[in-house]
Amino acid sequence: MDLIKLEYFYTTAKFENMSLAAKELLISQPALSKAIKNLEAELEMDLFFRNGRRITLNENGKFLFKRAEHIFSAIRDLERGLDEIRGNENGKLSIVTTLPYIFTKIIDLFFNEYPHVKYQQVSLSKENLKQFIENGKYDLCITTKKIEHPNIEWLPLFEEEIFLSVPESYKEEKKGTIRLKELDNLPLVGLTNQYSFRQMIDQYCKSIGYSPDYQIEVEEATMVMQLVKNGRGAAFTPETAVLPSANKIKHLKIIDGKFTRTIGLLRHRYSYPTKISKAFVKHCHRYFQDFKKEI
Repeated sequence: MDLIKLEYFYTTAKFENMSLAAKELLISQPALSKAIKNLEAELEMDLFFRNGRRITLNENGKFLFKRAEHIFSAIRDLERGLDEIRGNENGKLSIVTTLPYIFTKIIDLFFNEYPHVKYQQVSLSKENLKQFIENGKYDLCITTKKIEHPNIEWLPLFEEEIFLSVPESYKEEKKGTIRLKELDNLPLVGLTNQYSFRQMIDQYCKSIGYSPDYQIEVEEATMVMQLVKNGRGAAFTPETAVLPSANKIKHLKIIDGKFTRTIGLLRHRYSYPTKISKAFVKHCHRYFQDFKKEI
């Protein structure tokens, strides 16, 4: 079995569709179908359940797919290492994250030190997280959720406070602090409950016996602050998103207990750590150290 056949199988298994896999591999569908059949004949076993155009892995295929993932992960690591030895690695960095507003600031400063870095930000979906954990497909993951897994190392960066942002016309804003149960006739503006930040907020509110009343739920964090500025309600805001100079908005300290979350990096223990990824980890630590000083 050669690597080309294994790649054909691996790609087909990921898409569970011959047409899509052939398009990804830049070959014809008949050629791909023939290659898969040849591989099955060579291995003397079927690898897929076939139902019209739809194909799914059988137990044999699942066994091979798992090992193929490890093989291609090792090949990626080898290519990274060889690129660095040859001096061709100008800075490739792939980050999985749900915190793009933080990374916009961090990566902008990182470009000052490494202007030739090629940067890819990937959304933190279940599939991308799985690929990162199991195969080290991406360099790093920035998140507020610590993941317990033998492949993963958690590097805490910053514990940030959660504030309540209110219109400057709100009667309580002059106090600078607030208890959530004191909110009077001021509805909440927030993200929909599919977002982890909203889920964390709701869980905290429940723990102190407060039931948030969301009048407006949106998909974009920038819309939340704009609606607060327009006087439509209050919103929970993480410390890293607080803008001290923002007009028409005041950020109140919540005094119902410790209301914080931790931002951290997830790093794969066994994938090849490139020079640029190690430099980025150090940069993140410096960024949040400087951020603490400015608070």
